[in-house]
Amino acid sequence: MKMLNEDFFGRIAIIFAMTVLATSSAMPLLLYFRQDTSASSLAIVTQLASTVFLSLQLVMTIVRLPPKGTAQGIEPRVTSVAGTFLILLALNLTPALQNEAAQVTALCLVFIGTASSIFCLYWLGRSFSLMATARRLVTTGPYSIVRHPLYICEGVFVLGMILSHFSMLMVALGAVQFFLQYRRARNEESILQQTFPEYDDYTRRVPMLLPRFLGGAIPSGQ
Repeated sequence: MKMLNEDFFGRIAIIFAMTVLATSSAMPLLLYFRQDTSASSLAIVTQLASTVFLSLQLVMTIVRLPPKGTAQGIEPRVTSVAGTFLILLALNLTPALQNEAAQVTALCLVFIGTASSIFCLYWLGRSFSLMATARRLVTTGPYSIVRHPLYICEGVFVLGMILSHFSMLMVALGAVQFFLQYRRARNEESILQQTFPEYDDYTRRVPMLLPRFLGGAIPSGQ
């Protein structure tokens, strides 16, 4: 009962946050279409992809499955929240780089990261959760290549953000973001292993972060 209550209140908080973020992401699209702006097609498509991704997170949070297990303690929760929102805070602390080539490259990275994240999130479906929670074990599609494909795709997005707002502060915050996401993945692995007996076999077959053709041959110690 306690786990279900925590999941309920956590869901409400996430729904509120994702609603605000999705609405904020959609607002520039209205300006693009209502006004004669100088925004490039790539920028518009990237903004649209970001809006779709945030909206999909909102929908999946609303319809997600009840938890079968969840990580205990404050650290997994703080890590999950910080790993999700730190890069958004970083964007408000650092100005955009005034370099057209860098911005185009950054937009490409952001678009690739966001579009691939949409695919992974759609595949994850109702098992999605920001917190380290076990709902249903997904081992097919992108999850048959690596155990945390969504974090890899989000990492590409973060690289784009670092390049777009390049500075020593942004690089430092980006490094913290990557550490938090890795720690978040380890927390998820722990609760999934406790909840699903078949998870051990999955970790032996599928690498954690790097596909086998990129050196991910070490099954569970990455």
